[in-house]
Amino acid sequence: MYHLQKNALKPKYTGARVTRKEDARLLTGASRYLDDIEIPGMYEIAFVRSQRSAARIRAIHLDAAQATPGVKRILTAKECPCFFGSAEDVANGVEQPALARDVVRYVGEPIVAIIAETRYAAEDAVERVQIDYEPLQPVLAMRESLLDQPRRVHEKTPNRMFHSEYQTSGFEDAFQAAPHHLVEVFQTHRQTGVPLETRGLAATIDPGSGRLTIYATHQSPHGLRGDMAVALGIEENELRVIVPEVGGAFGIKAHAYPEYLVVAYAALKYKLPVKWISDRTECLLTDVHARDDIHEVEVAFEGNGRILAIRDHLRADAGAYSAFPFCGAIGETVLASRVLTGPYTIPHLATTIDCTYSNKTPLGAYRGVWGPIASFVQEGIVDRVARALHLDPVEVRRVNMIPDELFPYTNAAGQAYDRGSYRASLEKALEMLNYDELRAQQKTLRDHGKYIGIGISAFVEPTAMAQSEAGSVPYESATIRIEPNGSVTAAFGLGPSGQGHETTMAQLIADELGVDLKDIVVLHGDTDSAPFGGGTGGSRSGPIGGGAALKAGRAMKEKLQTLASHLLEAAKEDVQLEDGKAFVAGVPTRNFSIRELAQVAYTDVLRLPEDFPVGLEVVARYQPKRPVTFSNGTHIAVVEVDAQTGMIEVLDYVVVNDCGRLINPLIVEGQIQGGVAQGLGSAYLEELRYDDQGQVTTTTLADYLLPVATEVPRMRIAHLETPSSGEGGFKGMGEGSLIASPAAFANAVSDALEPFAFMVSALPVTPDQILAAIDRSRDSMA
Repeated sequence: MYHLQKNALKPKYTGARVTRKEDARLLTGASRYLDDIEIPGMYEIAFVRSQRSAARIRAIHLDAAQATPGVKRILTAKECPCFFGSAEDVANGVEQPALARDVVRYVGEPIVAIIAETRYAAEDAVERVQIDYEPLQPVLAMRESLLDQPRRVHEKTPNRMFHSEYQTSGFEDAFQAAPHHLVEVFQTHRQTGVPLETRGLAATIDPGSGRLTIYATHQSPHGLRGDMAVALGIEENELRVIVPEVGGAFGIKAHAYPEYLVVAYAALKYKLPVKWISDRTECLLTDVHARDDIHEVEVAFEGNGRILAIRDHLRADAGAYSAFPFCGAIGETVLASRVLTGPYTIPHLATTIDCTYSNKTPLGAYRGVWGPIASFVQEGIVDRVARALHLDPVEVRRVNMIPDELFPYTNAAGQAYDRGSYRASLEKALEMLNYDELRAQQKTLRDHGKYIGIGISAFVEPTAMAQSEAGSVPYESATIRIEPNGSVTAAFGLGPSGQGHETTMAQLIADELGVDLKDIVVLHGDTDSAPFGGGTGGSRSGPIGGGAALKAGRAMKEKLQTLASHLLEAAKEDVQLEDGKAFVAGVPTRNFSIRELAQVAYTDVLRLPEDFPVGLEVVARYQPKRPVTFSNGTHIAVVEVDAQTGMIEVLDYVVVNDCGRLINPLIVEGQIQGGVAQGLGSAYLEELRYDDQGQVTTTTLADYLLPVATEVPRMRIAHLETPSSGEGGFKGMGEGSLIASPAAFANAVSDALEPFAFMVSALPVTPDQILAAIDRSRDSMA
């Protein structure tokens, strides 16, 4: 089950396929999620939400709702004057209120909160609230919004809420001198994370201390505590955040939402234990959306396929407010612009970024954030260059890909890539696919009316960034305490939502202390017991959280060695930790068990060395020297497109992934499989559609389509390991599979339909779009 490392006598957990510690409770239903939280006398909240995308509120009629049996209180903006936003936001009139004040700016925006004895009673009262609206013309299209047309979403500030320009030296000369050019517009449409567990929050006042306790399904306990304390006007030590089990998050649960403020404020103001759990329609309407982007791209290249320059005008629709605390529109565009050249040696880049307000749901974080969009554009460019020159897409990638001898490599946007396996991952994936043979088969099948496509996506994944949807702290914290009986308790500032942190962090600690994995308990999710940390997001848990685990483990190891050397009357450097014991190297019979050392440290303190503190506890914080480390890999999808129906079938899927040193390959592969499933949804199925009045028309899972098990392909996965310079050599990998896979799926469809001169330029690509393209091609040849 475990790897035996060279010159080691004991099994090593790090790098082994260890079964997840969490799964027993998760699979048997023993876990406690937010909706399982029950406090005596708890009330529930339901919201009256805007049915208009843009309107002034003339009047709110509450009499019938107040008369509904079971209703305790009703709150409007007057009774709940809270908001998210900075002082600058307030000055510009763009702060997001907990409940809409005077104007509604997107469908689903909360206006009234009903607090009742049951959710049923609250929902009954919601239906009895009448709101008089004065309709306003909605702002929906990015291009018009840039011109403040048809009007401003926020009266005090222009619709263009962010603008940036960048250009490498000599760009224009290089662009104009190139022998070949092409132009394309790439567009991605709105999605959202759709975690299995919906959003929610519960809050209560502790009658003894008077402190507010919040139970939340969230990715960053300390981040949420800080955001909520500021918005509520209380000190952080007056607020405790507890995160129970989280049933999926994917970035959308890294945000603070207006409903959270209402629940917390009601508990604080009226001393009521209250809870709100969203239903699926509320989620599709109000969970932060993502991927609403347009890229207008120009490319300059040589006859051998070498790409010389890219010009890109990036646009993103931020929605009605800047999602708090992470604006998805800015994140998607700014980060995309920094890695738009991907794993390629493209020397020149020019980018213009514009983000705009609209009368839509705010755009926030969703797994990969910028990555799926940047890879879709980047890999779409490579395939278009190949088609324009009648070259194999693989050859164009080989011509442009960063060679090993250039690492560390600084790309055209100034991003410094650490060492990776870019070329090796591409060649390994091609070998796994038997690429040349498959190309020959493709030609034969086309002659018989079967359209097979091969889509390649070589990706770069920035990980462990100081700033991400998880927060802005560029470090992570870990505490380790060896209990008096010798068992180990560790706590982290991370906020897991299914990634397996209780297993991976325990693996690292077990190896440092030489103890059994089952003797380690990993805690998280309670701001009263977990050390301050940045939470989970931005693929930071492995490289930064793992680094904190190693630092804390080594600090505890040194304490144990110091104590054991004193008791064994041996040099500290001769003391080894293995199999739950501390012993003198070469003399394993001279030993103390970890339990015995703990008993001395806590209860037989007269035997401690001079100046050795009582007990066995350490706290460590790890900040990587590099602000970001880069994972990489290659995905290749093989699909068949039915030219009669437009339907797409995935025939094969190959992944070569390099996230540095592997902590647990089993967990890494699970992350890859989940990301590819989400990527398939992004490429072919998922779209939040708006009509011309700003109404969301995909408000159920019958309309917003998700991939099901029968549509997700079996994957063949291989690992390469290029260690980072950080602790443990780890790199992040939580987002890479969703970064790479939409481009692989899209390029596979483009390749399949090459005889019809079609290339995917908008996601998701649907059967209707495919059939329309085939019809256009046939009409042009008629």
